This record gives sequence, C-alpha cells and structure tokens, in this order.
Amino acid sequence: MKNISKIWVCVLLSNSLLLSCDFSKRIDTTAAVKELKERQVKRINSAQITAQVDDWGKKITQTLNTNLVKNVQNQALLDSLQKTYRISIWVGSPIKLQSSSLGPKVNEILDAYQYNAENHLPQIDNIQKSDDQEYYYYTAPIVLENQLKGLSQAQLQELTAKTKLDSIVYRQKGDLLGLWLLKFSKKDVIRLVDIKQLSKLNDKINP
Repeated sequence: MKNISKIWVCVLLSNSLLLSCDFSKRIDTTAAVKELKERQVKRINSAQITAQVDDWGKKITQTLNTNLVKNVQNQALLDSLQKTYRISIWVGSPIKLQSSSLGPKVNEILDAYQYNAENHLPQIDNIQKSDDQEYYYYTAPIVLENQLKGLSQAQLQELTAKTKLDSIVYRQKGDLLGLWLLKFSKKDVIRLVDIKQLSKLNDKINP
C-alpha cells in the first residue's frame, strides 16, 4: 500500500507540473541565443574594436550607397540599420554635419573633408574616437558618379531639402556630394561582436 500511495503522489505531482506549464507561450530561441552571446565575457582591445567598426562601417555605407537616392529619401533602411547595429546615422555635407556634441576631434575631421573637397583632393573613410573614448565615429565620403542620373532639377532640390546636403543641382562627376556619419557606441560594439570574429580581426590588424 505504501508503494501504491507513493506512485499516486508522483502521478499527482507530475500532473500539477504539467498544468503549471503554459505551452502556448513559446520561447524565442533566436533572441535567447543572441542575448547569451551578447552577455558573454569578451576580451577585446581598442585595436579590435576599431577594426570591427571599420568592417561594419564599410558594410553599412556600401549598403546605403547601393541605391543612394532611395535610401536617403526612405527612412526604412536607415531605421533598420540603426536598430541592428545600435548606431546613429547621418548624411550631409561636412559643414552641415558639424556639431558641438560631436567634440573637437570629429569636427576637425569634418573640416578636413571640406578642405579636401574645396581643393579637389582625394577623400577616404575615417574613424575617430570621441574625447571620452566611449564612441567611434565612422565617416565615408559620397562621391558623385551616376547616383543622380535621370533626376529632374525639382527632384534634386527636394533631395537637398530632405538632407543636410548642400545644393546638388550643379555638381559634376567626381565632386563630393556629402558624407555618411555613423556613431558607434563602444559598449554596444563589444556586446554585438562575435567571439569567433576576433581572430579575423587580429588578422586584419596584423596581416
């Protein structure tokens, strides 16, 4: 009898446990795995963070430049990229992008872009850390090629009005249209970086 009673107790306990589980709520395993990866303890140095920002910056700006006019006018892709990488993205001329909130070092970089544009000098991507070392600013020049082909003067003026770009009506091929300015948080770069990618970053730092 004692053994039988124990069996009934076990059955009752099992049933109560089953009843307490709400199987209608499924765990989002993808989100859970992503969260675990983000919370992993990672040893990553400043050079690796810079290399990762460079990789992501190139990837993001290449995506945005694929269809420049559409991506500047349509906020959907910008919002998606900002959410995915937890960054802020701006587009505009070097002068119009300047802000005291960026700090003197970043504004000096923007001045350099403006100087190069006025003197028809080559423009390249750049990474500059904030004064407090907590943010990385990735800048990439937008050089006129065939991005504006087929647009009317009215459409060009509308595009200028929706951005921080200077007037683009009379620009010629090879001129600087503006810049992409991406603001990365050091904290979020560390959280999002894949540990498996660290060795690849080392290869990039020490080819």
